[in-house]
Amino acid sequence: MNLNQLKYFVAVADYHSFTKAAEQYFLTQTAITQQIQKLEDTVGVQLIDRKTRPISVTPMGHVFLREARSILQRMDS
Repeated sequence: MNLNQLKYFVAVADYHSFTKAAEQYFLTQTAITQQIQKLEDTVGVQLIDRKTRPISVTPMGHVFLREARSILQRMDS
């Protein structure tokens, strides 16, 4: 897990879109999707429900999202 993956996850959660998150970071949608998948593999839980449109954050994803925001905020301080 790295800070970029946390940033990408927060952006996907905020936008409910891999594409819009990718645009924010000037990356491809595929690159963002791959990074989120790697993050999910690292933490061992599904963070994003890809079956819904727009995509949504899973219940465990909401817990992780709070922590990710906290970590990123502390890193900015």
